[in-house]
Amino acid sequence: MRFAMAALLVHVWSTVAWAERRVALIFGTDRYATMRPLANAVNDARAMEEALIALNFEVFSETNRDLRRMRRALEDFEEDAAGADVALVFFAGHGVEIEGDNRLLPTDADASSVTALKASSLALGDVQRVLTRVAKTALIVLDACRNDPFATLSDPNGRGAFALDLPQSVRPGLGRMGAAQNTLFAFSAAPGETASDGEGPNSPFTTALTKYLGTDGLEIRSVLTLVQQEVYDRTRGAQLPYVESGLPSLFFASQTPSTLPEREQLLLAMADIDESVRFDVERIARDTGAPLAPLYGALIGSDLAAQDREARQQKLTEAATAFIKVRDELRLLRSGDAQVTALRQEAEAQLSLGAFETARAKLTEAAAIDASSRETLKANLMERTLSEAATHYLNGGAAQAELRYQLALADHRKAATLFDEVSDAAFPAAARGQQLSALEALGRINITIGNLPAAAEAFARQLTASQAAATHFDGDLGLQLSLALARDNFGDVLFEQGQIGDALVQFRAGQALREDLAALYPDDSNIRFALSNSYQRLGQIHHRQGDLAAAEGYYQQKYNLAAATLARGAPGYRWARDLSLSDELLGDVARERGDLETSLGHYEASLDRMVPIREANPQDLNLARFTSVTLDRIGDVLAAQGDLVFAQERYEESRRLREVLVAADPANVDWQYVLGISHERLGDLLSRLGDMPAATRAFEAKHAIARLLAEGDPTNVRWLRDLSVADERLGSLARGRGELDVAESYFQSSLGRMTAVREASPEDMELTRFLSFTQDLLAGVQMDRGAFESALAFYRQSLALRERLVAVDPQNPDWQFILGVSHELIGNTHMQMSQPEAAARAYRQELDAMSALLAQDPDNPRWRRAVSVTNELIGDAERAAGNLEEAVAQYTQSLNRMRPARDAAPRDLALQRFIAVTAWKIGRARLEAEAFGEARKAYRESRDIAADLVAANPSNGWWLRDLFIAATGLVEAGSQAEADLVFALNVIADMKALGIFRDSDAPVEARLRKKLGVEVD
Repeated sequence: MRFAMAALLVHVWSTVAWAERRVALIFGTDRYATMRPLANAVNDARAMEEALIALNFEVFSETNRDLRRMRRALEDFEEDAAGADVALVFFAGHGVEIEGDNRLLPTDADASSVTALKASSLALGDVQRVLTRVAKTALIVLDACRNDPFATLSDPNGRGAFALDLPQSVRPGLGRMGAAQNTLFAFSAAPGETASDGEGPNSPFTTALTKYLGTDGLEIRSVLTLVQQEVYDRTRGAQLPYVESGLPSLFFASQTPSTLPEREQLLLAMADIDESVRFDVERIARDTGAPLAPLYGALIGSDLAAQDREARQQKLTEAATAFIKVRDELRLLRSGDAQVTALRQEAEAQLSLGAFETARAKLTEAAAIDASSRETLKANLMERTLSEAATHYLNGGAAQAELRYQLALADHRKAATLFDEVSDAAFPAAARGQQLSALEALGRINITIGNLPAAAEAFARQLTASQAAATHFDGDLGLQLSLALARDNFGDVLFEQGQIGDALVQFRAGQALREDLAALYPDDSNIRFALSNSYQRLGQIHHRQGDLAAAEGYYQQKYNLAAATLARGAPGYRWARDLSLSDELLGDVARERGDLETSLGHYEASLDRMVPIREANPQDLNLARFTSVTLDRIGDVLAAQGDLVFAQERYEESRRLREVLVAADPANVDWQYVLGISHERLGDLLSRLGDMPAATRAFEAKHAIARLLAEGDPTNVRWLRDLSVADERLGSLARGRGELDVAESYFQSSLGRMTAVREASPEDMELTRFLSFTQDLLAGVQMDRGAFESALAFYRQSLALRERLVAVDPQNPDWQFILGVSHELIGNTHMQMSQPEAAARAYRQELDAMSALLAQDPDNPRWRRAVSVTNELIGDAERAAGNLEEAVAQYTQSLNRMRPARDAAPRDLALQRFIAVTAWKIGRARLEAEAFGEARKAYRESRDIAADLVAANPSNGWWLRDLFIAATGLVEAGSQAEADLVFALNVIADMKALGIFRDSDAPVEARLRKKLGVEVD
């Protein structure tokens, strides 16, 4: 019925000649004897009288009539209007529905009982029958659904009344009438809803009617759509008029051509918006305090209705925030020129109506005045320059509120350039704030459109200006906060560009400033939360660099801050969620160290804290997603511990949560994406369980989601990359089944897709990185075929891509690391080709890359481990080449580097295992060199470490195999102790029980049993 109001005054403004006879009866009632008086009903009647007279109606008006006088007026109207072409009745006042019968209330309505109320009110059906008898077309317009006539006095703006004790069969407002031939009913509000009396001289409904009656050049349905949307907008979505029409045709109100103003164009476009989208707009307007019209302007102007719901909500929130910012600044900023001030005030009014073009035109006019005055009045140069800059800044904000990014960029650039013309010493603090906001807007908009270099330039300028402002106005808290924000902004874009070290400098400076502010304002929860985010950001950078100790330190600070704030009784669940996130981050560090029990404890603590919060706040779907991530982490640890069944249960629980998210909002692409991740995780686990059909189904489910996302937005690099990941998962599964052609097809599909994406965005180095990994996968297929030369070709293509990455950014440690990995893969291929000397050369190139990383950051455990791993690979190659002393030298270098790290972090189980493996490698090389004593010493060290690890987690197959190698090696190296023999055989029994004893291990068992004098079963 959204467009049905178009029929409201069809024949009033049709192309029928003015000689056509039209009559109207108007009632206005606001002096109720037993109910609260209304303020505007009689005013509305008079306003409609004037409007209808202007449209050539014969008008009969009755105000504040009792039932007897209303009936008499209706009888007189039936006589006076007989034979009319169009008859119209307008009623403003209270109306009720009694047992399905709509009734209009006169001044003497008696609500003491249902019977009394019926007897003292006028049936709407009586009005209808009179109109259909006297005229060909009947129009009944009712501004009568005025807030509950039986409500309390709590609503001063509604058309309500004293509370009366009436049954449920009596309902406030008016109900449906049903379509009747040649009759139209127009209600000021929908059935079951109420209408406002209005805060001005008229109700919103009558105000809109009288405003748009004479609109030129517009078909009448559009005229009344304007009325409908005007009421909807002015009441912030609380009131939407309703029409039931039996009229046969529609006409133009006026044939006079005219250009429809921007406001009216927006109102017409609003009528086409879907209900679910309207719900989002109304909620965001309510949450942010923004009017509806500018949000609809942003929605329509940027075609947000076609986007998925999460993206649309994000953009609408962005538009609301930008609107409120520019509106508030328009109200606060005043110019020395009265004309400029007046234009800014007019622009503010137009913005609230969603008339962005009109508002920008006003601001542009103001800027032109300032520019002209700046040229002619040199004495006022600074004031005029700052005024013009502020106006461009405001104009940019107006464009940003409409999500017109290029327009916003142009004005913000002009503002920033003008601000730069003013010397630092003469720069007022308030203008400084505008300058910083303009530069930040430039940076944020450029990030939104994907122009990172331009964003970096804007944020660098923001940082420079912030530093100058903070120094010049050292007591201004707002500018100090702006400096911290500028550092964060600049650090964020540096981090995105891969400049990790430079980003770290900015984040540390931002953290230090926030620490100072938190000390000055200890009760400011927002400053504390920003500080918590600084700790997280710094921890994640160190984590990415492999410095787990530093990462853990920052995560612990985040945890402590959240715990302390919660202890103070912080409201809501923001801090509880932050504490849970801190637990997860600490768990990540423990997991990377191999301390799986500690990691699991952190994850389970996070889960225990968030489950009741999620259950108490089911409307916050992000809590469900947060919980699903925690469940995934728990599943990861259980899988690493070998507890695959329980890991699968956690993954399944996470998947079910995500399925609920997708069901709640199927258009939310992020929910779809994380559901795909769940399928991917389950596929990996099912592969480990050996259930290849189930694993295939999981990977195919992931692939289907990724394909739909990519097809829905073929320009979205994230979705294209995710589809390539899905291709590669299915390819890896096929490779595991020995279906090498199928695997190669999947990998080639991924390579072709991402090559095309990279060609379109050659500056995106992450795409280059992704392509290098795909080359590695294709090389792996060739390795399985035994086509080692082809494998080397792919590995060398990957190496070339990574060399390009390092050439672009030599300081990026991640890229240096994967360059070293490329040399390692080439070395591994040479080992498969029985070319240990060539392998050793490749591994030494890897050693150079990893050693350079360690030299840059000597305390970084990730780089220390990387160098030690490379030492071992060189040792493996030298051993294969028969150079046993050089092999032992390389293994010893690795061991000597890692032992101090193990002693400094005794709970780091990953370090313990690393040393156990290195020790048995030394034992093996010494055994081959027939240095039996040294071999036994190395094997015994390895066995003792591995035994402790297995005791901590008996189901860990990798640790048990390490123990097997060390224990059997000790016996092979000449240990005559029966206890060592028995120990080794017991390890074999444990391996059999766990199902990891291989056929190739059987000869070792036979030799041990022969030494012990026991036959093999």
